[in-house]
Amino acid sequence: MVVSGMPPYDDNNVFAKILRGEIPCNKIHEDEYALAFHDIRPQAPIHALVIPKGKYVSFADFGGNAPAELIFGFNRAIAFVAQKLGLETTGYRLIANMGWDSHQEVPHYHVHIMGGRKLGVMLVPSQD
Repeated sequence: MVVSGMPPYDDNNVFAKILRGEIPCNKIHEDEYALAFHDIRPQAPIHALVIPKGKYVSFADFGGNAPAELIFGFNRAIAFVAQKLGLETTGYRLIANMGWDSHQEVPHYHVHIMGGRKLGVMLVPSQD
């Protein structure tokens, strides 16, 4: 499945380098499906990233091209990390950005888990 709107996967993106062990991370969890680590520029008291072990640039790419076992294992890893970080009691937010308009900085599909305080509204209303 070809997914429009995103460039091809770049093997030199920072998350690919982290997966290969070329760049260190503050690891929270790792299994055969995913790697989770603390964000180096946290936007909340608790801010983790969960990345699948595979070459996917977006949610659409992942959902359309990853094997079912990887999709299931990756989502289970997200749930496990949220629980491990103690966010089940007070709540958390999951964010997956795609493309330039969403400000996706790394072209490797990833999910942000954010919590540790009240996060407020999702988006500031447009001033258009």
